[in-house]
Amino acid sequence: MLLNELISEKLETLRKERHLGVYTLCNRAAMSYETYRSIRRNKNKDIYLRTLLILLRVLNVSPQEFFSDPMFDDPELDIDFK
Repeated sequence: MLLNELISEKLETLRKERHLGVYTLCNRAAMSYETYRSIRRNKNKDIYLRTLLILLRVLNVSPQEFFSDPMFDDPELDIDFK
């Protein structure tokens, strides 16, 4: 699996756990719906660190907590964004 797919999957899991709608998340992150949709659908080749940190702040998750998920430890994880 690709890193950007894991990031997208994890963000969606957190969003749903917190019962936040996509538009609410985008509004709180001051981000366009199109930007978040491209992240959700893996349409972008990468995600800016600043964008990820903003989303994590809105989701009330630290970067350490986000990346401590065992899914990021997979030796088969492809960190090449395609």
